[in-house]
Amino acid sequence: MIERYRDLVIIYEADAAYVISCDSLGAIGNKEHDALKVDEEIVGRTTVKVALSEALCVGAEPLVISDTLSVEMNPAGEKILRGIKSELEENGLLDVVFTGSTEENFPTSMTGIGITVIAKANIGDLKVKKVKAGMHVSLLGYPRVGNEVLSSKDVLTLKDYVKISNSKEIIEAIPVGSKGIKYEIGVLENISGAKVEANFPQHLDVLKSGGPSTCCLVIHGEEDTASVKRLTNKPFTYIGKLI
Repeated sequence: MIERYRDLVIIYEADAAYVISCDSLGAIGNKEHDALKVDEEIVGRTTVKVALSEALCVGAEPLVISDTLSVEMNPAGEKILRGIKSELEENGLLDVVFTGSTEENFPTSMTGIGITVIAKANIGDLKVKKVKAGMHVSLLGYPRVGNEVLSSKDVLTLKDYVKISNSKEIIEAIPVGSKGIKYEIGVLENISGAKVEANFPQHLDVLKSGGPSTCCLVIHGEEDTASVKRLTNKPFTYIGKLI
């Protein structure tokens, strides 16, 4: 069976589930027409983090990464790949197989990159369809985008997402994407059939883009609130209860 779940595709086969996630990036890099000038290694790190965070948040372990780079291999592509591989190695994700391509036929003046992740989990370990009324919703990190991602200390890292993936207290987790916190809560409500009785603090912009998965909604039991708060060194914001 093949199922679309949030931004993921999940393929069920016997006792295993294969999770497919992806992310893309454009106009960010060191080329002439890039809108935001950033070192290519950071481009690789941030883009792979987004695709991996989606898979990790449902409890899946990455197997394959496909990198489709709309730049030449040397020098831009090599730097992007160096960033991707460093991000994996620094977080203990070592047994990942790579495939990909670069643009060698035409010169490019703007950076473009696509990342697809194929991950695997035992069906019983998947963090999907387990949200129920009575559970609680909190936010780890804050939504950041653009230059804020580089300068803010409260951005979730891949290391944080590995912790979220391994946490027994977190029932489900949803990385916040470009549509913001309020949109992701709407997705959560539609999937779970429950309503989030939210009490957003005034400082939290619930419509702002989460950029490259800079923050994450987590669902947990009331008794696990303190443990989830201690899970990372990033800001913890209680959002509300599912009713």
